[in-house]
Amino acid sequence: MHQLATILAEFGADIGLPALAPGARGNLQLRLGSGAMLGVGEHGDEVVLHYAESVPYGIETLVLKAMRKLALCECAADPVQMGVRSTAQGRWLVVATRLPLEQFSAREMHRLSSHLQSWLEHARDAD
Repeated sequence: MHQLATILAEFGADIGLPALAPGARGNLQLRLGSGAMLGVGEHGDEVVLHYAESVPYGIETLVLKAMRKLALCECAADPVQMGVRSTAQGRWLVVATRLPLEQFSAREMHRLSSHLQSWLEHARDAD
């Protein structure tokens, strides 16, 4: 968890949150200005990075679009997983990717969070 803490501190410094650190369970979740959530967690020797957007209506249609996009995707370098999460605040579409901890860095967190955001944006726009 020490390596993840160091990476999150560097990422936090980049975005103006110098005290950014994982919680007791080794996870972190940030609410972005858009209302979306960005999370990261260490799972064994891997890191899972996820991006979630609240979907107040039409989640079934969006899930179908996202599943079709996944079926057609040739993104082996940055594979994406998709799911739905229900909370008291509503339903969220979650997209995630995982990679070995030794390949994770603040720069990679920036790149992958942008990748997940744009992936979901393109899934929304798909016909």
